[in-house]
Amino acid sequence: MNFYYDILVNLQDEFYEFYEWERDDFILAIKKTPLFKVKHQVIVDFLSYEIVLDNDFIENIKNKTICKNSKDKINGFLISDCKTSLFVEVRDGKVIFKSKLLVEDENNINEIVNALKVFDLKYQVGDKKIKGDLLRRTVKEKKLILMELDNLKVCENVDKCYYLYFELFHESPLSYKDALIKMKDYLDNNDSMVIHHLAHLIDISYQERL
Repeated sequence: MNFYYDILVNLQDEFYEFYEWERDDFILAIKKTPLFKVKHQVIVDFLSYEIVLDNDFIENIKNKTICKNSKDKINGFLISDCKTSLFVEVRDGKVIFKSKLLVEDENNINEIVNALKVFDLKYQVGDKKIKGDLLRRTVKEKKLILMELDNLKVCENVDKCYYLYFELFHESPLSYKDALIKMKDYLDNNDSMVIHHLAHLIDISYQERL
C-alpha cells in the first residue's frame, strides 16, 4: 500500500475548494494516509454522488490514517487520477467527508500517482449530491441580505428600504412593498455581482445609521 505524508484537509459537511477555506473551518493535519491512483470516473462519482465503499476495502484502510500531534486514527485515504486529488473520510462504509487539498499538495500527489498502477476501487453510487453554483462567500451574503430585507419588513424602515432600492436600481420604487418584493426577486437570479453589491450597501447603511 502506498502512503502520502503531511497534508492539511478541510472536513466540512459541505465540500469547498481550497480557496474557500476559512479560519474557523475544521482543518485537520494528517501525518500519514493511504494513497490510491484511480480512474477519472471515480473522481467524478465521488464529487457527484453519495458513495458506499466495498467492505474489503474498508478493512484494508481501517485506522491507517494518522493525525498529527494526536494519537487519533481515522478511516481515510487519498485518491487521484493524476489531475485531481481528494481526501476521503469513511464511517460505516459511507463517505462522510471529502476535502480538496492545498495546491502544492495536490500537485505533488498528482505527480506521484503517475508512477502507480490504477487501483480498482469498488464502491456503490447512491443519491446525487446537489451543489449550488455560488461561492461560499456569496451564499453567506445572500442569507444576510434576505435576513436584512425581512427585518426591514418587520421594522417598516421605509427610508432604508428606499435607499437600498435606489442604489441598486437607480430609480425610485412604486411603493415600499414593491421595493422589498423586487429586491428579493432580484436575488433569485443568483448574480454574484448583484449580491456582493447589495451586501456592501447594507454594510454601508449600518455605518451611516440609516
